[in-house]
Amino acid sequence: MRQNRFKPGRKHHRGKRGRYFGAFLIQSVRAGACLLGVAVLSVALMTGYDFITQCQYFSATRIQVNGLKRLTASEVLAQADIHAGQNILSVNLALTRKRLMAHPWIADVDFQRRLPDGLELNITEQVPLAVVDLGRKFVINEKGDIFKRASSADVKELPVVTGLSYTDLIISDHQADPPLAAVLSVLRMGNQPNSVIPNPILRELHVDREMGLTLVAFNAPLVIRMGYSGYRAKYKVLSQVLTYLDSHPGALNVDWIDLNNPERIVMNVKGALPQKSAKEI
Repeated sequence: MRQNRFKPGRKHHRGKRGRYFGAFLIQSVRAGACLLGVAVLSVALMTGYDFITQCQYFSATRIQVNGLKRLTASEVLAQADIHAGQNILSVNLALTRKRLMAHPWIADVDFQRRLPDGLELNITEQVPLAVVDLGRKFVINEKGDIFKRASSADVKELPVVTGLSYTDLIISDHQADPPLAAVLSVLRMGNQPNSVIPNPILRELHVDREMGLTLVAFNAPLVIRMGYSGYRAKYKVLSQVLTYLDSHPGALNVDWIDLNNPERIVMNVKGALPQKSAKEI
């Protein structure tokens, strides 16, 4: 019986398997070498990182905290968990910023390393504008954002806003709703120099959705009905009225002023006019 010359023999199969095995062996050696190289490089990098982050050359000897008015540098560093002698390259900037932003009085922070041994923290503190009474009292900043629960000291130092709800404090499309916008407008004017009603003497600001704003100011409470809108013009008229009242002490004992219409001012005079206690100017 003749052998089929086109049919591969056993020797041919053995040679093919040998080539496959050799290629597999070479690839395995190469993969092993790569893994070994990665492992060696990882160890080298970890060793280098440990060396750099523990090196005394980069120990913090200069820690500068800028922008503080209410907080102290020690309070900020304690919140950031940073201390003198700490390696500045070991400080996690993102984590440190997160710790600082968790403090109610910190509005923003810029944190930088100053090689070889310095850290610089630029703090932007919250600027309290008023206490808003929503059943619970909170402190709002100049944007109308709540940033902390109000303490008894906050209530004594800041004007108290009443008549708002939680939904009024939601600012959509960077624009406040009319009640909050009116409150912020009056309070911002109260922060300006030479304001006729500075915020420190403004005891309460009440919001009525129909009637607008009513201010309660001074130690001997004077109620000032402001309504909605035109507050700058109304403050100019109020300045003239208060100047007149100050120049005639005892002549008129006024307990409220209505400035809804600045061209028609109504004042309530206590005791002087028994038949008609409201006087129109």
